[in-house]
Amino acid sequence: MLHAYTDIQAISRQRRAYLGFGLPSFCLLICLPSFCLMSFFFTSKAVNAAQSSLTLVQVAKLTIDNHFSDHPKTISEIVETLSKNIHPSYRHSKGLFITLSKHGKTRACWGQISGTENNLVAATAFTTEGALTKEYRYPPIKRQEVPGLDVQVTVIDRVEPVERQVSLHPLLDGLMVRSGGKAAVLLPGEASDGHYQVMQCKVKAGITPSEPCQMYRIKAHVFR
Repeated sequence: MLHAYTDIQAISRQRRAYLGFGLPSFCLLICLPSFCLMSFFFTSKAVNAAQSSLTLVQVAKLTIDNHFSDHPKTISEIVETLSKNIHPSYRHSKGLFITLSKHGKTRACWGQISGTENNLVAATAFTTEGALTKEYRYPPIKRQEVPGLDVQVTVIDRVEPVERQVSLHPLLDGLMVRSGGKAAVLLPGEASDGHYQVMQCKVKAGITPSEPCQMYRIKAHVFR
């Protein structure tokens, strides 16, 4: 089981030691504007102090801050810095989705069922940038929206065929439907019951309600 891990006290001590101040870490983060945070996180000493404790959600948020900073780094630069000493739990390739929402409504969702990067940190950074730049179903996210965004990282564990709709558990599992060249995905929690999950996924894929399709249960780990 993948796990999100963060030792807040350790990060706080490390940042105080690096910066040479007696103020708690959260005070520094509140006082610094976004572009200053980016300068802090992506200096080599700061990353060496904190990167081993970064969660995937934190990686996504750093990528968002970088995207809207005055002097953004390339995603490859961010990945190179953050991937130097990552936790073993993140050292594998998995499918991954990034969902950005505001006030409970989706603003962007982007990802892929199969892994395309060497590790989950790289997948999170590239997929987050994709949610900001490639998502065409919603209006582009604006800089002033960033403080109010909620970030969800969904890591795909496995995809397995489903024969019967009654075996679906949409609050726990996602769903992929496929018919010919048409396919769509609903992530865990995006539907309240199995029938609605199938119908919504079919509509999303452009499959008519009466058209037969293959169904696949998506087992995933969700990080918020």
